[in-house]
This record gives sequence, C-alpha cells and structure tokens, in this order.
Amino acid sequence: MLLVAGGSSPLLSQAAPRPPAKQRLDQAELLQKAGRVDEALALVQADVSDEGLLLRNAWPLLQLQAAAGQLDAAWQTLARMADERQMVPAKWLETAQELAPMRADPRWPDAVARARAADALRERLYGAAAIETPFRETLPLNERLAGLSRLWAEVKTHFVNFELVPGLDWDALYLQTLERVSRTPRSEDYYRELMRMMAQLHDGHSGLVLPEPLRDRMQARPALRTRWIEGRVLITQLLDPELSRRGLAVGQEITAIDGQPVAGYVQRHVQPFTSASTPQDLAQRLYDYNLLRGDARRALRLTLKDAQTGASRVLRVPRLDGKARAALLAKADDASFRWRMLPGEVAVVELRSFGDNSAAQAYLAAFEQIAKARAIVFDLRENGGGNSSVGHRILATLSPQAFETSQWWTRSQVSAWRAWGLPLTIEGGSPESVQPDAQRQFTGPVAVLTSGGTYSAAEDFVAAFKRMARGPVVGEATGGSTGQPLFFKLPGGGSARVCSKRDLLPDGTEFVGKGLQPDLLARPTLAGWRAGRDEVLEAALARLPSSPPSAGR
Repeated sequence: MLLVAGGSSPLLSQAAPRPPAKQRLDQAELLQKAGRVDEALALVQADVSDEGLLLRNAWPLLQLQAAAGQLDAAWQTLARMADERQMVPAKWLETAQELAPMRADPRWPDAVARARAADALRERLYGAAAIETPFRETLPLNERLAGLSRLWAEVKTHFVNFELVPGLDWDALYLQTLERVSRTPRSEDYYRELMRMMAQLHDGHSGLVLPEPLRDRMQARPALRTRWIEGRVLITQLLDPELSRRGLAVGQEITAIDGQPVAGYVQRHVQPFTSASTPQDLAQRLYDYNLLRGDARRALRLTLKDAQTGASRVLRVPRLDGKARAALLAKADDASFRWRMLPGEVAVVELRSFGDNSAAQAYLAAFEQIAKARAIVFDLRENGGGNSSVGHRILATLSPQAFETSQWWTRSQVSAWRAWGLPLTIEGGSPESVQPDAQRQFTGPVAVLTSGGTYSAAEDFVAAFKRMARGPVVGEATGGSTGQPLFFKLPGGGSARVCSKRDLLPDGTEFVGKGLQPDLLARPTLAGWRAGRDEVLEAALARLPSSPPSAGR
C-alpha cells in the first residue's frame, strides 16, 4: 500500500502487490487448471505465509484445500475468513465445485448464513434500495434530489480520473444541478440534466444508462452511420435499402440537421450531454454515435450534399426504435469477427467487438486458414471494447513467449487513515502474464489498425500488442479510455457508471486521456474515401514486406 497525494502513476509500481506474490497466484491458477492441486496449494500457502490472509489468496486457498481433501484445514480457513471479514459472497460458496465435499458437513448451513449476513451488510453499505425506484413519467422531488446526491457521492468517492479534469469543481456543479433538477419533474428532463452533469467529467467510461422507456425517446437513431472526415460529416453506411430509395447514398455530406448547420446543431443538442476522454473520442461520439440520436417518433430533416454534383436537397429520415435498428444491424453483417485474404497472401482480420467471446472463438476456429497468409493485418478501428481477455486469446497466437497486460490502480477507501489526516491512498496491480497458445502460432509479419473508435478492451489489445513489439500500429490515436466502470442504480429505473480503475501500459506509461499513438499515422481523406480506397489499410500494407500497393474497402 502506498500513500500518495493525488495518486500519481509513476509511483504505482510501489503500490502494486509484490510481483512474486502475484506471479505465485497466477501460477497456482494454472497448476489448478492442469489438475496439479498439491503444487497449486503449496504456492497459495506460501503466499498466505508471506502476505497474510487476504481475500485474493483466501478464496483460492479454501478451494484448493477442499479439492485436496484437507477438509479440516478448509474449515479453519473458512472460519478465519469470516472472523477476519474476508468472507466471499454466499453464491460463491454455494456454486464452487471444489467445495462440494464440505456441503454435507453440519457446519455448512452456518457458514452460508454468515456469508449471507456479510452480503446483507455489503448491500446496506453499497446499495440504496429505497431510492432505486421503477420508471415513472414524473418523479417526486425527494427522489430526484436523492438520485442526484447519490450520483454526486459515488463519483466523488470512486472516480479515478479527477486529475484529468483539474478545472472541474464537482461540488459547485452539484449545487448547480440541484437547482436544475428541482425544476424538472419529468423523468426525461431529469435524466437529461444528469447527463449534462456527467459530461463534465470528460470520461468515456462514466455516464448514464437511461431507463428503458426513455431510450427510444432520447437515443433512437436512423438506419445509417456517419463519420467525421476532414471536417465534414459523411454518410458511411446505410443499414436499410429503403433509405436508398428515398434518395440517400453513401458518400453524401450532411450539412444541416433540422434546418441547423451541423456545427451549431452539435453545439446545442449533442455536445452538452456527451462525455468523452479525448478529442478523438469526442469526435467519434459527436459525429457518429450521438449525432442523430433523438425521439423515435420524430423524423430528422437532413440537408444532404451530393458528392458528385454538389447539389443539396432536404430529406426526411426516420429514427428507429432499438429493436428495429438491432434487427437491421443483424442483417448488415455486423459480426464481431470477419476476415478476408488479399492478393499477396495478406489476411485482413476485422475484430469489431470484444463484447463476448465470439470474436476469439471465430478467430481460433479460422486460424488454420488465416495462418496460411504471409502476413496478418488486425483491424480494430470499429472495436468499442468489451472484455480484455477476448483480445488476449487472439494475441496469444502471435508469439511463443508470454506477454504482459496493463498495470492498473484504483482509489483506496481507508476511513481511519483519512481520520488520521493521512494522504490519499491508491492501490493497484502489476501486469499480468498471458501465456502463449501452445497449439496455434503465427510467426509472419503482423500489423494493427486503429482509430478513435478503438476503445476500452480494444485499447488493452493494442497496449499488449505494443508491448509484444510484434509489428506496427497504423492509423489514428485510439479513444484513450479504458478501465472498470462501477455501476449503481438511480430513481426512475435508470443507472449510472463511474470509472473506478485506471489502466496504464505495462511499463506504467499513461494513455487514458491521451490515446495510444500509432507508429504510423494514417487517416482517411475525402477523396480517398469517396474513391473506395482504404488509405489506412494501404499504409499498413506498405509497411509489410513485399506488400501489394493498394486496397479497397
């Protein structure tokens, strides 16, 4: 544990668990999966001897003792966990297969009861059942104020990126928002004010999750995608053929929305409610994700400029509710993984999401064919993140050596230390070591494509790839936002998330609030995009040995 003013990351290595202890537990987990229970148990016991009984080693110790048939020792460990307030949730006890031999013991019901009591205390401390009310069209004043107060307090206690917004007076903003929400009984207006407040954190992993009935009123989008290219908003994808029949086309420029020039519309209706970590993240959100959001019951009036003639026309474009848009996306080949082989035997592997395991599973299933390529280009430009371990499974096929993932830190809440006047505390973790895939290895040249849309767990992929020194990163800076959101509920059926964990490169370098910079900067141009060229992919191919000169989208 380290006491630091402001929690500056250069000191993180002193705050993190000692590497030998971390490596011991990682190795113990691998041994346990391999069925070498006695060896795993010896490592965990050594960790407890050196570090004391902590939740991170108590839980594996309990499981391994039970799996090894050391039931008396397991019961002693479980009793210590309860006595020393290191008890795990009751659900863990009830579902862990390793603990099956303990469940016939007459002491088991009491152990589960103690775990449930600990669960109940945690819920009292961290929950707020009285204000976690269901959706209503209007909310009473006491609920509106309680919800705002919970939002203010959770952010103040857990937000990990305050030093990235040094000019923000969170308490003053709270007072201003108190006055605003006192005048907004309608749930729609109330949540809009909370969004306005959260946008001031300038953090892509902190924000509001609207109540379900409000999503189609406030976040419905038309069946198209847009992008900011060289200072203009272009239509880049039509999800519904009906829009083509109405006169919309890929490549058209949107110059006005509902009669307002795009810049003014964004300034008034989009940016005040958009939280983003970096300029490139903000551009992605303002001119793609959030630009055309609104009420599904109200069509947009888009002023469109033709790419060839320069002529303008105004078209009405409907917004779609969430179900209708999701159905169109499912038809539009929006899969998390796809790949193709280019001339010159270069495989382009698009990793579009790590939201579930499908990208890694599909990649590993196709690996035999992909590995026939001379080189691989991994395209993460549209990957908004998900679970970092999904990307790590893919990276494990690119090197026979283990590779390191990110460092991290979080704010530590030690009430007595604050009472004693001690400085702010942080604690964190050293990089984890990911083992190579023993069955699959690709040894040829590799490159990775990035953009401002490369986000969160996708950035963790890029960070680890850079650490591996396996090849160039080509494109634009990544979004610059990753971490662990802390979710909690609000009145009226909504919820919020606050970034509670700061990630760094394996060597401790900061990239949150900055983005991961490419080794070779390349971005699309209007002329190139309209000509059907993928200039970023072309730049990557040019960096690979004996590459073909060009590539299309």
